[in-house]
Amino acid sequence: MGKDKAFLHISDETFIERLYVSGRKSFDRVLISTDTKEHAALIVSVLPLEEQSKIEIITDRYPDRGPLGALCTIFEETDLDRFAVVPVDVPNASMDFLLALYEKLDEPASALAAAKVKPIIIAESDHEKYEPLIGVYDRDAYPLLKEALDRNDNKVIRVITGYFEAVKLEEEQKKAFRNVNTKTDYKELEQ
Repeated sequence: MGKDKAFLHISDETFIERLYVSGRKSFDRVLISTDTKEHAALIVSVLPLEEQSKIEIITDRYPDRGPLGALCTIFEETDLDRFAVVPVDVPNASMDFLLALYEKLDEPASALAAAKVKPIIIAESDHEKYEPLIGVYDRDAYPLLKEALDRNDNKVIRVITGYFEAVKLEEEQKKAFRNVNTKTDYKELEQ
């Protein structure tokens, strides 16, 4: 698209503002992952003034490694046992869906192991079209992610294959999780 999607507008909000505000309604903590401190400052500047002191921004330790670097950085910079993830180009993301995925992993580790639950739960938008950046990552996934990062294998879906459970998006959810990649996508979103 040639533009920073965080600052695109839908109605009277930027994408990042919409995601942050809706995330704060559903989750105790909302982290924003970004590549540089300069980008972080721009993000803070567009978020609601009353929220600016609460914003937790994580600057990537691996800024040139894409989403995999961001996922590893979140584990390295926080004490979170698990976290939900959604990309900025999905401004209408359903926090209810993400919360349901999060709660699915919100069991004691021993119960998860007994149930053979995988450490990652992601969305499946169509038959075997997986969305690795719409889901929940448990800390048990960190070694797998970090090992891939260390060997320069940056494609998240390839790295996590065999270690995730997929939850199929219903038709209405597919609309909510539609990402904006082109000018046409953006125009359709505005309608």
